[in-house]
Amino acid sequence: MTGNKEAIATFLNYYLSLGSIVLGLFAILWIILLINSYKTKKDNALLSVISIYALPLGFFVSIAGVLLTLIYSDYLGILPCGLCWFQRIFLYSQVFLYGLAWHKNDRKIFVYTLLLSVVGFVIAVYHSYLQMGYSELLPCPVVASTIDCAKPTFLEFGFVTFPLMSVVLFASLILLSITVRRNKIL
Repeated sequence: MTGNKEAIATFLNYYLSLGSIVLGLFAILWIILLINSYKTKKDNALLSVISIYALPLGFFVSIAGVLLTLIYSDYLGILPCGLCWFQRIFLYSQVFLYGLAWHKNDRKIFVYTLLLSVVGFVIAVYHSYLQMGYSELLPCPVVASTIDCAKPTFLEFGFVTFPLMSVVLFASLILLSITVRRNKIL
């Protein structure tokens, strides 16, 4: 990797890791608001706003994830591992689903995106589990052209890796779907 690309990778690693931490903290607050909303059976103003803008939010979150994965792999030359490819499958398809749903204002899309996000989330959690040093429960789909799933490409702030970023991204998409269903804006 050239010096320019290395500087870009360092910049992206730092700020995307920081953004993932912030989004993760927001997701925790989001979960608390959802639980409280279910318990009290009252609507929450923030959750209502999120529900109203859920289609563009889902589109922009998913397209940002897609563009960033493509920047890392195609521009910076950081090869994705086998589990990363599986996570991409469940993320990339959501860009098209959210884009079409936003265009048609079809809020029923959240049933489908919830399923895709849950599967992507499970794969990302397992990938994080592997990168924390635990033994494989299932073999990593390592192909000759990819890297080992258990070896982190980078480690920022002592715990943030690509799979952890993916966990946070899929968690936010799951929470988005749950929020829309909770507020019955389908």
